[in-house]
Amino acid sequence: MSDAEDGRRAIETPGLTYHPHFISKEESEELIRFFGAQMPLWEQRHRDPEHRRSEDHSRRLTRPVYWLGAWQFACLGYYAEPNYREHRCMRAEALPEVMQTILERARPILAEYHQGVDPEPTPPALPNTCLINYYGREVGKGVPRDYARLRMHQDLEPGPAILFNIGQAGLLEFIDPEVSLDPVCGVWARHRSLGIFSGPEFKDRLYHRVSQVRTGDKPEIHTQLDNFELRRVSVSFRHVPQNLIEDFSELPNEAQSKVRDYVEELARTSPHYRAQLANRG
Repeated sequence: MSDAEDGRRAIETPGLTYHPHFISKEESEELIRFFGAQMPLWEQRHRDPEHRRSEDHSRRLTRPVYWLGAWQFACLGYYAEPNYREHRCMRAEALPEVMQTILERARPILAEYHQGVDPEPTPPALPNTCLINYYGREVGKGVPRDYARLRMHQDLEPGPAILFNIGQAGLLEFIDPEVSLDPVCGVWARHRSLGIFSGPEFKDRLYHRVSQVRTGDKPEIHTQLDNFELRRVSVSFRHVPQNLIEDFSELPNEAQSKVRDYVEELARTSPHYRAQLANRG
């Protein structure tokens, strides 16, 4: 695999699968309508209700996000096995049917990954939660700021990482920070593509990031966010044990205080979150 594949051809290498046209045109159009109907959030990495004006507790994520299945708020820390499990995941809306259909079509690929790491014949469960990343440019506030990147990180949930890519191509790069910050390899993840990576190399050793997003007129993707030009949406799927997904009312008081403003913001457009607030006791 070359340093930066252009994303036009399929990739099948141990630990990394990429299909450029896995999502049909009709499915992509349905996904675009779904993404446009949501109201993503600009989350803060840290949020202390007693120090809301402190710069140490107000660093914003590099892109607006929306979760399905279970919302993992940045200020609570993300779910990760084995030490970061409790009170990390708040119940969110279910995945739409179009996402489930695409995941079902990917089940044979996931089964191959499963056979490579687990001798048990039981087929792997499909992901039950996902993070929707909105990439674009913030405008109308002085000099436009481009939020077309995702910082270097690892996904610490067990199992393969599954990616849907909609909109302009994003440069997905894999890095070994112990050796160099230069990418080991990368691929331009194009519109309607599916990516899956797993195993000791791509999931456990290497970090990944999105360092660039291309610009273009097609496809058109709209968002309810004010002053934001949306260029790309990526969806990363994961599996969280159902017993670790809690309603807002089940979160500890400290966690409730950190995310209450977010939930109230979500409740403006979501009946699910209005019900979460109504049932908080």
